[in-house]
Amino acid sequence: MSSLKDKFAHYAWDLAYGTYSEKIILEGLKGVKINVVKNPYKNKWFADPFILEEDENYIQFLVEEFDYGVGRGRIARLNISKKDKKIVVCSIILDLPTHLSFPVIYHVGGEVYVHPENSASGASYIYRYDSTADKLVEPKLMVGEPIADAIIRKDGDRYHMFATRVPETNGCTLHEYISENLFGPYKHVGEETFEKNTARMAGMFLQGTDGSTIVRPAQDCFGGYGKAVIMYDGHKPLCRIEPIAYKYAGIHTFNTHGGSFVIDYKKYDYPLIYKLIRMLKK
Repeated sequence: MSSLKDKFAHYAWDLAYGTYSEKIILEGLKGVKINVVKNPYKNKWFADPFILEEDENYIQFLVEEFDYGVGRGRIARLNISKKDKKIVVCSIILDLPTHLSFPVIYHVGGEVYVHPENSASGASYIYRYDSTADKLVEPKLMVGEPIADAIIRKDGDRYHMFATRVPETNGCTLHEYISENLFGPYKHVGEETFEKNTARMAGMFLQGTDGSTIVRPAQDCFGGYGKAVIMYDGHKPLCRIEPIAYKYAGIHTFNTHGGSFVIDYKKYDYPLIYKLIRMLKK
């Protein structure tokens, strides 16, 4: 049964976006209009989306691009036509010998900086986005450790970075680092333990509906990677964001910018067969 399950367990990701409302923090995506992005490429998928910019005709994401011919993640800029809900531009803006993902975006002083996940290299760097060259340039070392899906939040005069760490990137421990400068270097100052493998960050921190609460989107990795996003107020879960359609098996990124949100749907190649095999195994 396990070999059959593995055969039909291959999955990819679909991107989707919609209009953001604070109600999503408490109620999830039920009743929310979601635009699934059409992927014209047969040999690649996209995940870990962050919104770069948007106008009335297009919405742009920075994402992990996974090309089966390359065999590792790269950072890409996608331009999506709102009219067709289709990717019309895919530009690779960072390609390294090691796997890249989760390109977090920070807007500082008129510049755009991107902090991708690159735990496979053993360290973590932030880059400036050169829009003219359409590339990530000028890497600066943030942490000399293999961390995953780091998110930075400014609190007073300090910058707090939260991330999980190899080899327990999908585990229960969330590590905290502090710096006096956005660009580091960052010093490890502590850690928090969450239940059931929900420490890993799923996106940027959000402001709660009361205007003062800081909400942490977290990945639910208990029993499998990319099952859902859980919104946390401290250690209190506010809601669980997961797909409704049977063809999708999970969500593991949730981000907002302006009036929009973006997510990634986990989809199996054979969703009904995989669901049946799981039911039989139970």
